[in-house]
Amino acid sequence: MATDINQYTGEQIVLSSGRLVFNSRANDIYLNAKRYINFSAGDKVTIDVGNIDSDDEMNMFLVNAPRMQFGLDKNGVAEPIVKGEQLDEILSQLMETLAMYSDMVAATVAVPATVATSATFLKGRLQGIKANLENFKSTKSFTI
Repeated sequence: MATDINQYTGEQIVLSSGRLVFNSRANDIYLNAKRYINFSAGDKVTIDVGNIDSDDEMNMFLVNAPRMQFGLDKNGVAEPIVKGEQLDEILSQLMETLAMYSDMVAATVAVPATVATSATFLKGRLQGIKANLENFKSTKSFTI
């Protein structure tokens, strides 16, 4: 963890004011540190990139790190983020397999009518679930 600002004894610059504004009119602003960069606010931290209604792929917030964590661990367990396209593919394969099984059960001559009806019902539900899969994927947030 970074050294507490009140405990540090090396060279440092401390800026204290009612408000601080850093503005680069012509180019970039770079913040570099050998160890940590810490942002802290009493209410919220906002990062704006481009116009809010922009579809320009250059207007993105990019985080490049070997590991990222959003939020604090609850009960010591961090949850992994799902890769949407890969999960969509696996769920689609699972539903197609269950639909094929339902077709085979319904086509079997010696199967009781209730089993055939259940197989047809299952296939219909699977089609509805598959149609809703796209609704679960974000159009703005992506992971690699």
